[in-house]
Amino acid sequence: MGILHIKIKIFCNFFQKAFKARYKGTGTTTPDIYDIELICTDACATKQQERDTLAAIKKMVEELGPQSYLATAFDGCFEIAEQNIENDFADSMKDRWIHADMQFNSANGAIEELKEQLAESQRDLEAAHDTARAIAETNNAEIAALRERLLSHDDLTVVIHLVTEKRLALESEAKNAAERIVEAASEPESATFQNAVKDHRVAKSDLDYYTALFERLVKAKAE
Repeated sequence: MGILHIKIKIFCNFFQKAFKARYKGTGTTTPDIYDIELICTDACATKQQERDTLAAIKKMVEELGPQSYLATAFDGCFEIAEQNIENDFADSMKDRWIHADMQFNSANGAIEELKEQLAESQRDLEAAHDTARAIAETNNAEIAALRERLLSHDDLTVVIHLVTEKRLALESEAKNAAERIVEAASEPESATFQNAVKDHRVAKSDLDYYTALFERLVKAKAE
């Protein structure tokens, strides 16, 4: 209690000196100050009273030195107090810290959400790559199977040669059957005539088929 009493006394003495200095500057007689009495606890101080009080506090802190604990604790607070007085603000270092902490937490939450979205997108991308890889492998397998079923250029050459020989043989058969038809034309009811007609019809049908097949094979080889 003794230490607290001494500090309060020093603080009061400082205000007594400041009070007397103001009267001295006006040239009027300075009234004696014998005591300080608390008249009201809820009265609002004027802006000038707050300016004077702030100036007194700043001077007391400055006298302790820039490395003092109070100077460190009040760093930035005096500027906020001046702004509050001049602009009717109700700002404080605590409110600023709380606001900054809320913004920091909000930013961290947004960052975490973005990280989760990025991770989810990465998982989706990997899944899409896996699907595309599986489809490509399936397509490659199907293509390989189709290629095995297709004839090579050399195979087509051989098949065309075989079909050509077959066509020549069928042309010969059709010609031979036509000659036999002519020879037996006088006896259309005979077995010779009937067989010749039948052989000619079969040979001509087979020849048409192999001719069409020949044309398709030649076209496929050209492509």
